[in-house]
Amino acid sequence: MENKKRVAVVGGIRTPFIKAGGDFKGLSSLDLGKIPAKELINRTDISPGEIDQVIFGTVIPTIKTSNLAREIALGSGVPASVPAFTVTSACASANQAFTSGIDSILSGNSDVVLTGGVESISDFPVLFSKKFRDSFFASSKGNNLFQKTKPFLKMGVSDIAPDVPAISERSTGLTMGESAEKMAMIHRISREDQDRFAQRSHELSSQAASEGVFDEEIVHTFIPPDYAKVVAVDNNVREGLELQTLSDLKPVFDTQYGTITAGNSAALTDGGAAILLMSEEKAKALGYKPMGYVRSYAYGAVDPGDELLMGTAYSTPRALDRAGLTLRDIDLIEMHESFSAQVLSNLNAFASKKFAREKLGRSEAIGEVDINKLNVSGGSIAIGHPFGATGGRLIITLLHRMAKRSANIGLVTLSAAGGIGVSIVFEKE
Repeated sequence: MENKKRVAVVGGIRTPFIKAGGDFKGLSSLDLGKIPAKELINRTDISPGEIDQVIFGTVIPTIKTSNLAREIALGSGVPASVPAFTVTSACASANQAFTSGIDSILSGNSDVVLTGGVESISDFPVLFSKKFRDSFFASSKGNNLFQKTKPFLKMGVSDIAPDVPAISERSTGLTMGESAEKMAMIHRISREDQDRFAQRSHELSSQAASEGVFDEEIVHTFIPPDYAKVVAVDNNVREGLELQTLSDLKPVFDTQYGTITAGNSAALTDGGAAILLMSEEKAKALGYKPMGYVRSYAYGAVDPGDELLMGTAYSTPRALDRAGLTLRDIDLIEMHESFSAQVLSNLNAFASKKFAREKLGRSEAIGEVDINKLNVSGGSIAIGHPFGATGGRLIITLLHRMAKRSANIGLVTLSAAGGIGVSIVFEKE
């Protein structure tokens, strides 16, 4: 970034990530956004009146909270005079909220921005068919019982069936899993390598959890309606997961020739995350010691038909160039794991001179990732993937791990639906 101002990350916190349909099934996206937002405000002891803007991301909006960020702000004690808006950029929604907050600070529009992301897969909206909606509107115009009932008498059984939101790409008709199968084939990622990577994710996440690594970043969450049960850990992590257990699972998307299974994919999850940003000057004036500073960020976009989850391979070299760094300078990396095949495909692209020349127009590859720097606390395959919140978790986890390992430079990178990629470089000082 050529702007001489720096943006500081003052704090970040998240809920536990819980399998969809589990302990968080009674919580809405609004609930899962307010929980970390309130806790973050309390832990940082920031006066809500100091917050200039609130920005949250989500993937599956609900009509009841069309501007989710505004409702989170109002429900978290932020003054009504503070503006808030909601963004969506598939699984990069929390990152989009985060970088929008960066832009607001760098432009001088704000000094303090509360950002984050949230998703309740358990509370996704279920729609009715178009014919049902048409009948509903026609019924509302009726003047008596017969006229109000008549439109519904013309409907068949299929017309009243729920219209569940599609999880496929509108432009290609392929689900993310089907696209991951394409990636595995194109980049020659074997089933064994995918399962080994998934096993690594669970092993490292389990170890990190047992060592209390996640304790500082997770808010204990009390479960309604009686609030007697408290959830404090991610519940998808499998301790002692054996490779053979993963190998025995059947492919999900291509049952005959495929390699993508439930075991080497991220699970559908509920959760929320919140991050507090400040200008460096404001943070110092208020006496905060930032977790880190944003050095650069970049987005990339590719054809979702050919490279749906390869956005990371395009955004990362741009972010590194803007930071004036190389991949060798990075101490720790948090890369979103939607599928083992997606991570391994992007890592191959990072190291490929052919990819660099043909796809990026660069003479050299950005380099091979040291696996000991990558997702050292495990990743989304083990921890879970609440679409709109995952990007926030990556940032929070990275900065906490950088502190524990005395690392100076870190990278967060994520590939999202629609062929979107985002990479953000952080520095400690």
